[in-house]
Amino acid sequence: MAEPADGTIICADLTSIQIFADDIWNDNASQKQYIARAEAAKAIMSEQTVTLEQLKDHDKDNVVKLQWVDMCANTVEDYVAECDFDGALGKITCKEYEILEAKQSKYSITEEKFRGSTADIQMLIAKGWLTALKKLDEEIAKAAIAKVDSFVGVNAYTGAPGQVVGLDTFIPPAHWGPEIMAYFAEVAIMNSSDDTYILDGNNLFRQTWLAQFKALNQNEKDGKAMLETIRTYHDLFNMSAVVGSDKLFMIDKNAVAIITNNRYSTERSIQNGANRTRFSVPSRNLAGVIYDVVYTTKCIITDGEEDIQHNWKFIARFDTFLNPTSSCDPNNTGVLSFTCGSAPAP
Repeated sequence: MAEPADGTIICADLTSIQIFADDIWNDNASQKQYIARAEAAKAIMSEQTVTLEQLKDHDKDNVVKLQWVDMCANTVEDYVAECDFDGALGKITCKEYEILEAKQSKYSITEEKFRGSTADIQMLIAKGWLTALKKLDEEIAKAAIAKVDSFVGVNAYTGAPGQVVGLDTFIPPAHWGPEIMAYFAEVAIMNSSDDTYILDGNNLFRQTWLAQFKALNQNEKDGKAMLETIRTYHDLFNMSAVVGSDKLFMIDKNAVAIITNNRYSTERSIQNGANRTRFSVPSRNLAGVIYDVVYTTKCIITDGEEDIQHNWKFIARFDTFLNPTSSCDPNNTGVLSFTCGSAPAP
């Protein structure tokens, strides 16, 4: 592998590594092992409506300004006259948030075993890139689920089959079929959520999977139709790890947002003279997410032999936020929690 005097990989090598990563990702067989289990993050990011305003103050690298639409001052009153137009002003609520989550994935590769084979070491580095990106994507999903769980409010609808206990609503297992969507529709109405979606663990996954094929039968098409009345996302992997697979969240479309931030340029690498190269790369699984990368080398001794160790660190800076004005109705808390099971005894 060609190296400049300071021992770091030159830009041409970075380009080659990126090409190797692209080739791996574009190969259907190879791509599978780098596809992240990050459905929760994908769901929230596809639904969120917040606008991110860029801050120019470099002293606030971990601070973002989010814009939330706020029409809560709009009310209904008695009619006065046609010329009486002055009313409450709709506004954009801007609020600064600090990004508190920072995770890293790092790996190292030594040169000696690849002597004479530049392509082999570049391919291995590229696979390391894709693995690091996948792990960070999944970490964002796990962290988002934990934050969503912390945002849960009280379910204003106490009708059957749900039993509201504190911040959770328990639904016995026998009710978890396609017909449960009628109950969730009632919940959305009574909690003043005009546009809601579901983030599910494993409560409705099997029913949804089977409904695709049962719909081929003339007398079983209704199940699929019912399950599709509310947008539903399943993250068995991360929901199980964070809150349990028997958990389900109903989330108002305007309520939650995942925001990420990066410090280094995506256009070029920056060598700072301290044997460090800094740049950034996009996630392969989460649209719009960019990770910072720091690369360095050092001399090591292995079994009495000198070697060069290449060190790669991928950094994710992210957080999940709750819209302070997600609804003008106090009944709409933005996020509701449901559990498959019987309510605990009082």
